[in-house]
Amino acid sequence: MVELRLILLGLGLLLIAGIWWRGTRAAGQASKDAPMRDGARTPPGPAAGGREPVIGDDLDDVSPVRERAVPPFEPLTIMTADFEHMPIVEPRELAADAEPVAAAAAVVADTAAATAAAPPAERTPQMIVTVRICALGNGRWSGKRLADALEMQGLAYGRHQVFHRNHIDGRSMFCVASLLEPGTFDQEKMSTQEFRGITAFAVLPGPVEPVQTIEAMIATARRLAESLTGMVQDSKGLPLSPQRAAALRDEVARFQATLG
Repeated sequence: MVELRLILLGLGLLLIAGIWWRGTRAAGQASKDAPMRDGARTPPGPAAGGREPVIGDDLDDVSPVRERAVPPFEPLTIMTADFEHMPIVEPRELAADAEPVAAAAAVVADTAAATAAAPPAERTPQMIVTVRICALGNGRWSGKRLADALEMQGLAYGRHQVFHRNHIDGRSMFCVASLLEPGTFDQEKMSTQEFRGITAFAVLPGPVEPVQTIEAMIATARRLAESLTGMVQDSKGLPLSPQRAAALRDEVARFQATLG
């Protein structure tokens, strides 16, 4: 009976020892696997030495870093050639209805009457070309200064109360009128008045070839602008740049070609 109890006690001790050994072995294995599991969940941080991981480090030392695919910025393409010859427009542009309609209409009416009196075979088409000479900003010219400048450029006060550049045969090549309605000048009051601008206009064809007339009118307008401290503009109130002047000459040349 005593021997049987000793045998059962020994078996119990062996069983306890086996359970303890298996538990110790399992705990050791878990402690070895823990860094691997934790490393898979831990976000990338400073590597050994306290520095941030960079692309090119050994993959065994740091966790892989994913890069987002961001497209590079495309450079802007600016067609600067389109702006090389753009004219500079002053902030103040004169209204389109500020043309000397009355004065110009009177001159055109005279030319139209002469054309109508001619035989049908000799009647020719007409073209009116205008340019402006305007004071800078909100400036104004005194009437005396303007009259002196016009006379210096060979313009004489005459029919329809405007100034004329006459050909040697006495016919008018082009005229200069006030920029504001009715476009006429009162010679007696002009010295006491002020003017914002003037308009030079030609009714083509005239006593000389149209292109020659326009060349003379543009040259006179530029000299007037220089002496009066003003600027030359086209019929729309934009600065008469060399490119715009050339385009105007080309238009007149095409008209001249139609005259035969």
